[in-house]
Amino acid sequence: MKKYDDAPIDFVIPWVDGEDPAWRRQFLAVRRAEGADASEIRFRDWRNLRYWFRGVERLAPWVRRIHFITWGHLPAWLNTSNPRLHVVDHADYIPSAYLPTFNSNTIELNIARIEGLAERFVLFNDDTFLLRPVRPGDFFRRGLPCDMARLSVVQPSSVGHIVYNDLELINAAHRKGAVLRRWPGKWFSPRYGVVNLLKSLTLVPWSTFPGILDTHMPQPYLRSRFERAWRMWGGELDASCRHPFRTLQDLSHWLVRYDVLCRGEFAPRSMRDTGLVTLDDDGIDAVCDAVRTQRYRMICMNDSTDISDFDRMSRRLCEAFDAVFPEKSSYER
Repeated sequence: MKKYDDAPIDFVIPWVDGEDPAWRRQFLAVRRAEGADASEIRFRDWRNLRYWFRGVERLAPWVRRIHFITWGHLPAWLNTSNPRLHVVDHADYIPSAYLPTFNSNTIELNIARIEGLAERFVLFNDDTFLLRPVRPGDFFRRGLPCDMARLSVVQPSSVGHIVYNDLELINAAHRKGAVLRRWPGKWFSPRYGVVNLLKSLTLVPWSTFPGILDTHMPQPYLRSRFERAWRMWGGELDASCRHPFRTLQDLSHWLVRYDVLCRGEFAPRSMRDTGLVTLDDDGIDAVCDAVRTQRYRMICMNDSTDISDFDRMSRRLCEAFDAVFPEKSSYER
């Protein structure tokens, strides 16, 4: 029988160049036609993508293939002849009824349609980076994705309504009490640490799932679980994917993750080696220091509106990454 660790693992990363003139023309035309209030900050390019590729090549050399999803544009420096790189245009895998789309939820919910995608893959956003070596076992153990199942309360945010939409379907499909009784060792694993366990315990009396903590880290998935979600919630997912911009009625890929957690189809993982930081005027020094010192194994850098000089901050962040990854990768020309 084939060993679990022998199965290939792919990385998937969507990216957009918000400064591309052709993209902007389509973006503005669709936004006017839809009357959408789509903040352009969601499409801002921090110009540090090359360091993502450098990090993957140096710190995760075991990855079989990188599926690089774009609207159709590419970084000028990208070496598209690299045999381990699969450039994926939206039209290559997203049904035409959903295009054009500027909705990250649509882009992510259709990922299982990518031709050649491995059963085991890790979904990155372009603000999530590797800073220290990772192994396949950091993402999958015995064929299951590694994750942390921690009860939480949904926080007010720009995506709060979307999380509630996901939870509505989850609570209709799974009884919280039955899930916790069936998988106590996974929902209350000592790997999570005392603080996370205490936070979960305070929410046990709730009759439904009030929320499940989203770590905003590179997320391991099984392709077949996306396919199952489309069988279960095809109508709801179809309706969500028809929104060209993010709306309060959307669903997200967290729906697939929550369903996996509720079924116990995961291996508990500590998140102590990860860091979630915010890019703003007050925190840029700390963020750059965290990158240079490689404080975390994986880091997510949230964008914000509290940036007075974007170009300067982008240069500072790139300088910090360059101190860690100064050499070109084979994904660069």
